[in-house]
Amino acid sequence: MAQKCLVPICTGIAKGEEIIASVGDGVTVHDQEFRIIYQNQAMKDLFGDCAGKLCHEAYQQSDAVCPGCPVALCFSSGEVHTVERIVTICERTAVFETCASPIRDRSGTIVAVVEVVRNATKRKEAEDKLARLKNLYAALSHTNKAIMHISDRNGLFRQICAIAVEYGNFPLAVIDMPDPETGFVRPVAWCGEAADYLNHLPDSPDIGHGGGGLTGMALREGVFHVCNDLHDDPLAISPRIAAGAHGIRSSAAFPITQDRRAIGAFSLYSGHKGFFDPETVNLLREMAENISFALNNFSREERRKSAEEALRSNEERLQLVLEGSNDGFLDWDIEAGSVNLSCRLFEMLGYAPGEIRPTIRAVFELIHPDDKQRVRTVMYDQLSRTSSPFGVELRMITKGNEFEWVCFRGKVVSRDENGIPSRVSGIISNITEKKRSEESLQYISMHDPLTGLFNRGYFETEMSRMEQSRQYPVSIVLADIDGLKAVNDRFGHTEGDRLIKQASQVLRQSFRAEDVIARIGGDEFAVILHLADAHTVKDALKRVRKCQSLLNEGNGDFPLSVSLGAATAERNEQLHDAFKLADSRMYRHKSRQKLRRLRSVEERRG
Repeated sequence: MAQKCLVPICTGIAKGEEIIASVGDGVTVHDQEFRIIYQNQAMKDLFGDCAGKLCHEAYQQSDAVCPGCPVALCFSSGEVHTVERIVTICERTAVFETCASPIRDRSGTIVAVVEVVRNATKRKEAEDKLARLKNLYAALSHTNKAIMHISDRNGLFRQICAIAVEYGNFPLAVIDMPDPETGFVRPVAWCGEAADYLNHLPDSPDIGHGGGGLTGMALREGVFHVCNDLHDDPLAISPRIAAGAHGIRSSAAFPITQDRRAIGAFSLYSGHKGFFDPETVNLLREMAENISFALNNFSREERRKSAEEALRSNEERLQLVLEGSNDGFLDWDIEAGSVNLSCRLFEMLGYAPGEIRPTIRAVFELIHPDDKQRVRTVMYDQLSRTSSPFGVELRMITKGNEFEWVCFRGKVVSRDENGIPSRVSGIISNITEKKRSEESLQYISMHDPLTGLFNRGYFETEMSRMEQSRQYPVSIVLADIDGLKAVNDRFGHTEGDRLIKQASQVLRQSFRAEDVIARIGGDEFAVILHLADAHTVKDALKRVRKCQSLLNEGNGDFPLSVSLGAATAERNEQLHDAFKLADSRMYRHKSRQKLRRLRSVEERRG
């Protein structure tokens, strides 16, 4: 009886083949014996034609039903089940998200299960990267806190290794230092489940004669070194068999300096090949630099407990988001002017079923005004010339009068005799959290965390762009905080950070909204003024001095003093020279400021 019930199901699937094809995900149907009775083309492309085979034999090469199988769970509970699985296809590992839903006959009996398989590898990689960065930011934050509260060097080293393992999820973290008499490198602190790996490293590598691997190079050259594949990189001296046995695939070594001399190395080991990408390296370099800062404090204050913050801790947390797997469905009959919408789409936007009229006009009314023209271009221009699957990201209004980011992926499934699209089908996924994460990462990559101004990387990119621009004149202003080092040394970095923030506040208030204001160094700032001649930049400098004076009225014993220099380029080939001229003028101004302060001091003493 159950087999007879499958006939109309298969017939219905055949009729809806074009709709299923538009989804772009793999679709397969299983009977009660876990036999595959249908696959769409996407599923065949992934695993081959497996119709008639048992699913666990075809997809997992197993003689029994897989543990946690969503199809089995669906048969037993009658509910929808979604799981993620790691599958190896052609020696490549991929992550697949599978969702199993029951198919019932008229009596309500489950006669089959439909399983939708989506390749979630890229999403998982993005999530893993966000999680990794979040962990590293947490490690950086806790490192800075340890620096502030621990005054014993060896105790600090042990704590930092423990932080790297606990918050950075490294299997092994080590701090090595050379013996002052022999020059041999010895671990002085370490932590991690792979600590036994240290027993397999070569004994007493002599860095003075080119030994020591990555650690030796970091100590000799004073720069970090990375090996992203310990099994294939010729620079890797680590025993490959021992590394594999301990789950170690890559490593990096960062120099630790004291009084501008490398005295040790902070080495980290990862279980993932290619783990140390540029963003990861930058955060770990900052951790190593913070350790060096603490050591300099120990030396300068005779190992007394440091009461100052090493570097301003970046407390931002990147939100770990998981893209939802429950998608909305849209089937647009262009000729009839009707739209079939799934209940999930209503739920996604906060509406009850039936609240949105089933017409394309009603759907378009929910699209953000700034996105409507782009969506029309895709739907009417591109789709009139191709039948390939498409995707478009847009914002839609919710019942609460807010906007959610969604991704519409679909395909023209039928055309009339003139080739004009007559029917479009596709799915709609909520990607709001993904968009927010992307915007957060983009902001971090472009801005200085202490002041919120643009960072040096963004400034250099803008300078390169202006070298190709024809919108001139362009003026450059360079600014430098006077006496910041003395304030840091005497009163601490907290007071120094206050002056840096005040300087950024003065610059924000003095320049135009369209001007590019960036912090390009510890106490250095730079401003690009688009379409600004010498007169315009002169007025801007006057505003800076006025804002500085007003701010210093409440600054007490620590007034803000900023040296300034400016120059104007009339043509793009003059931009680089204008930057150098502004820099030279700024340093002349700084010298005059210093001389003026010295005279003031002498007059008070006299």
